[in-house]
Amino acid sequence: MKVLVKTSFETYAFLISVTLNSTHGGFNPMTKLTIVMSTALLWTATVLNAQSSFGTIAGLVRNPAKAPVAGAMVTATKLDGSTIRTTISGSDGLYTFSDVLPGPYSVVAQADGYPDFTVPTLQVTAGKATRADIAMTGGTNAPATISSVSPVSSNPMPQVAQASTSETVSSTSGKFKEHMSWKDIVLGAKAKSDNDSDPVLTTSLAPPPAAAFDPPSASAADSSPQAPAAAPASGGPQAPAEPAPPAAAPVDNQTPFAYGDFTWMNAVSRNHDSVLDGKYFSPEIRADVNYIYDQSHPIDHTLAGTTEGERTGEIVLQQLNVGGDFHWDHMQMRILSQIGATATAVPRNDASNGGLNGQWDLADAYRYITEGYAGYHMDVQHGLNIQAGIFMSFIGLYSYYSFDNWGYQPSYVSSNTPWFFTGFRGQWFPTNKLKIEPWLINGWQSYGKFNGRPGIGGQILWRPTTNLDFVWNTYGLGQDTLGTHRTRIHEDDSMEWKYWEDPNKLMHRMAFSFTWDEGCETGGGTYVNNINAPAPKVQCFNNKNGVPAQNFLAGMFYQRFWFDHDKFGATIGGGFITNPGRYLVLLPPINGATASTGTPYFTENPGQKFAGYDYQLTFDWMPTQFVTWRAEFTERGTNVPYWSGPGGMTPPGGNNGSPGLFVCNDGTPSATGACGADGGLWKPDLKKQELRWTFALMVHL
Repeated sequence: MKVLVKTSFETYAFLISVTLNSTHGGFNPMTKLTIVMSTALLWTATVLNAQSSFGTIAGLVRNPAKAPVAGAMVTATKLDGSTIRTTISGSDGLYTFSDVLPGPYSVVAQADGYPDFTVPTLQVTAGKATRADIAMTGGTNAPATISSVSPVSSNPMPQVAQASTSETVSSTSGKFKEHMSWKDIVLGAKAKSDNDSDPVLTTSLAPPPAAAFDPPSASAADSSPQAPAAAPASGGPQAPAEPAPPAAAPVDNQTPFAYGDFTWMNAVSRNHDSVLDGKYFSPEIRADVNYIYDQSHPIDHTLAGTTEGERTGEIVLQQLNVGGDFHWDHMQMRILSQIGATATAVPRNDASNGGLNGQWDLADAYRYITEGYAGYHMDVQHGLNIQAGIFMSFIGLYSYYSFDNWGYQPSYVSSNTPWFFTGFRGQWFPTNKLKIEPWLINGWQSYGKFNGRPGIGGQILWRPTTNLDFVWNTYGLGQDTLGTHRTRIHEDDSMEWKYWEDPNKLMHRMAFSFTWDEGCETGGGTYVNNINAPAPKVQCFNNKNGVPAQNFLAGMFYQRFWFDHDKFGATIGGGFITNPGRYLVLLPPINGATASTGTPYFTENPGQKFAGYDYQLTFDWMPTQFVTWRAEFTERGTNVPYWSGPGGMTPPGGNNGSPGLFVCNDGTPSATGACGADGGLWKPDLKKQELRWTFALMVHL
């Protein structure tokens, strides 16, 4: 227990105090629920990081009359430029930055009707809270009040450690007083009248030793109460010295997309800080563990039609990714491992690596690598990168990593379209708001090249403001169907808009994402070699002249809500797909079938229509910027049997090693399905609808 209580007390006390006190000190009717949730938050944060590696910056923004200033924009910037955090003061004037990396910071406050206020330097220490009160004035900058608070002891009752005044806060005799304010509990100062001075006070669960306090920085050295200044000499009044002009909030306008905070976006990691960042190597660790409850209860625990979850009724390590980015001089290299169920699920959807397309199985060579590429950076405009290897595509908007997304199971637009490309790409940043990225790749979501031509394509990413995001993905030229010369064309476009934000509300932000996807194949009907018969000829649209259409049309829309300063999130949304030839439909893993082998139980031929819908309801609890607990309900339906039923997709006795053939009930393969002497023909249990719950724990460091 001694280790557990080392977690900083101020975050927990803040949550409790907000519960117990409204703006005017009244009782909040949500007290019990919030105390329970806050206690659970404290417990989780404690277990995950008992010896905290982060500090906290907190304080009050007030006007000359000492009334709180709401809506002030407060920016904390690490002096080496590696971290920039921005928040808005609440209705009580309170602002706070939690999970702050240790080091020297500057703090700038900006509010309408007041000149900017700057704290040039304050030191943040791991496991301690640094207080920086801000007094907005009409024409001068008053000094900030800065102190540090150490990790707390196990004494359950708040007492005051006196710093520069004899005033103390009395014990609460075993419970919090109903009208204690945040200043009482966290900062250790009782609510004072507007005429009182502002002594520096700290609070902990027991009087901390002297070593618990950081020495005041140079900018705070003059912030302690001073004796009144002597009256001017009788020779005449002396004009006060002109105050130094306030420093502007630092903004990085050179690095692409660094001018604002985009962690609210779908498919963008919400981490503000990198725990392990170094000069030459920035490590990255991700973990994704899920439990999926399918209401059909398939006997073989097998799901179909998804790459975001493969097993049901089991606790599954979906992904474990370990690696990071090397950066030295102008060289770049990124490596991230792929361990878990995804290492099996994703390569099976790539038909380029099977024995039908040559030797040396690329799936086994690459399956344990999520991203692996090297590159060179040039200082051209806002940057130019040339990279080669395996990289993420972001076609279908959603990230390959569920931690970065608003939901766990995306719609068909994302789940059925590429996750990675293998080849070359350039990244040109003509401005800090625009990226132009051309590709020369082996094929559409493939390790190898299917036929004689590679694929070309590219992405344009534009973020004109911190509230808007547009991305356009285009692909063409590639011949990505084995056994025929069909040319693939694809367009995938998305937008995201954060259209409302008010940090003083419980629900403080709303945004949505919209994605539209269309693609097709054209050509075929000619021999690739003199052995195998050619695949049928197809065209993009309109079944005519005996040539079937082969295309893919789909869309998805998701609405996101944030609550309690990003501690909770909720998403609602879904999408649809319509497809006249089962083009790009994920093959159910019947008898171990893959995209290379196919299965006679679910053929994917031109002219075989596939249409589907889905929707998701997602709730997230995010106790820190590094952890997400997720619960999600998903319903999906199709016009043909496709999803796992109670009987599952696995033959009696298990897979028989011939996924491209029918299976008899005694496990014998059959090319024609004639199984009279072998116990009859076995059939998988497929349904037209899937209802399931997903529970996941995701961590990103």
